Amino acid sequence: MRTKTVGGRRRSLTSSFSFTTQDENDEDDEQKPILEQDPNQQLRKDEIWNRWIVFSPDKIKKPSDYKAKSSSNSNPSRNKPCCFCIGHEDQSTVEIFRVPSDDPNWKIRVVHNPYPALSRNFPEFGDGVNGNVLDGFGIHDVVIESPVHSDQLSDLSPKEIGDIFVAFVDRIRELVHLDSIKYIQVFKNHGVAAGASMSHSHSQMLALPLIPPSVSARLGSMKEFFLQTGKCCICDIQREDLLIDSSTYFFSLVPFAASFPFEIWIVPRHHSAHFHELDVEMAVDLGGLLKQILRKMSFQLNNPAFNFMIHTSPLHGNESEFAYSHWFIQIVPHLIATTGFELGTGCYINPVFPEDAAKILREVNVPLFAHERRTVGFSPPSKIVDYSDAFATKEVFPTREYLLNWARAIGRENGFTVIIQRSDTGGIGKKIGRKTTVILGCERSGKYRQYKDALARKTGTKKCGCPFRLRGRPVRNGDGWKVNVVCGFHNHEVIETVIGSTYAGRLSGEEKSLVDDLTKNMVKPKDILQTLKERNEENLTSIKQIYNVRQALKRSRIEMEHSA
Repeated sequence: MRTKTVGGRRRSLTSSFSFTTQDENDEDDEQKPILEQDPNQQLRKDEIWNRWIVFSPDKIKKPSDYKAKSSSNSNPSRNKPCCFCIGHEDQSTVEIFRVPSDDPNWKIRVVHNPYPALSRNFPEFGDGVNGNVLDGFGIHDVVIESPVHSDQLSDLSPKEIGDIFVAFVDRIRELVHLDSIKYIQVFKNHGVAAGASMSHSHSQMLALPLIPPSVSARLGSMKEFFLQTGKCCICDIQREDLLIDSSTYFFSLVPFAASFPFEIWIVPRHHSAHFHELDVEMAVDLGGLLKQILRKMSFQLNNPAFNFMIHTSPLHGNESEFAYSHWFIQIVPHLIATTGFELGTGCYINPVFPEDAAKILREVNVPLFAHERRTVGFSPPSKIVDYSDAFATKEVFPTREYLLNWARAIGRENGFTVIIQRSDTGGIGKKIGRKTTVILGCERSGKYRQYKDALARKTGTKKCGCPFRLRGRPVRNGDGWKVNVVCGFHNHEVIETVIGSTYAGRLSGEEKSLVDDLTKNMVKPKDILQTLKERNEENLTSIKQIYNVRQALKRSRIEMEHSA
């Protein structure tokens, strides 16, 4: 270990120090050191980027206390469709390709970035270099990861995430033949704090006419390590105390000299220089591991904003580089701010030791939510169902209740239940600017909150984040109500009948009173159900719901008797 003389004492370059004061009355201890080594502080060499990282743990915060200050909901306007949503393709930029190809019910689309960092106009002659200025040309694409606005990357299945990786690979292979393009950076910004300008989940690809300085530094450091040891520094990176999870083809870990708290890498087990060498089987395997890591990070760190980068090799490198160049994925959650010291020195301060971060992430028990238990081994619907036309109308409804009944009837005809998601009367006490409105959605919209999983419920839920939305508002003169379709798509298959549906079969207060009276008179449940249907031909209650109502009424009577 190298040392350096400081104030007459020798200290290690891989450690930092805490100051101590000398007792003025202790005249005999003149040789007492001014500086003492603190074992809880270190400097570690990052062999990949050839830089030093300062590890200085917070004396108050424990490693497990580090969480995002606020949950980074990457879809704050999930009720509002955007140009990336299915059905709004005409509002987006030029499409490059979609998956499946030429299918209106697409799963992934690759389009031109609406706000490109570089121009697609390549120089006609030469390489566009004029002294120390290079023409700003390149290719900036967006990969829309899902047709549904509310989906986040961690919500998708391993195969669906694998398909996104395959889309990256296919696009890179289309661009690799362009001599002007030297390097392609694939990245994802999740959350506003990480730079996401669009709430719909997407990734980006930026094809550059040069090799970025950090890539050159990384390759140079990898080459130096290879020349000294004869090994690839990424192949040699595995350590049991830094490992988080592993799969058939990949493993995830916190790097030994992580620049940021809870920084995570996903690394191919077998040496590979280029990301676009990935095949379909490996892509699905990678999708499963990435999903697990994102969910662990979200659960442990309060769904932080994060950046996701694929570090690969230049497109046209020589074969000698392939021996020491190894691609990997870097995920950086936003938990602390970057300060002037980091910006001024390029030397990052990390308050969490990698071993501690890896242990915490390794031991995170990601909850399996009820809707996931229910769908284990279940394949999602092969296509997204569009019911926009069924609800498209210019009719003015006399009352709000009339509008609700109409929407529910249309839903029943098409095999799903319409519910009220939000209702605002716009009356006294409401926020200024709020208007009278009612938002209608599908029974399967939304997702159960994490805390409900603590109940270890074995019953499943049908909730799957269905994006279907209707908005009802009074007409301007206040005489009637109108409805418009916000999103007509469902991300699930509809059923042939809604009989027995929790919402569709709900009983009104009057019907519950009737059930109570008939039960007291010893009427059988099947006869109670028959009576309800005779009174209301549109009643969709099932015999199971009759039993449930009877039990609820019985419990209510017992509680009243005890309280009396």
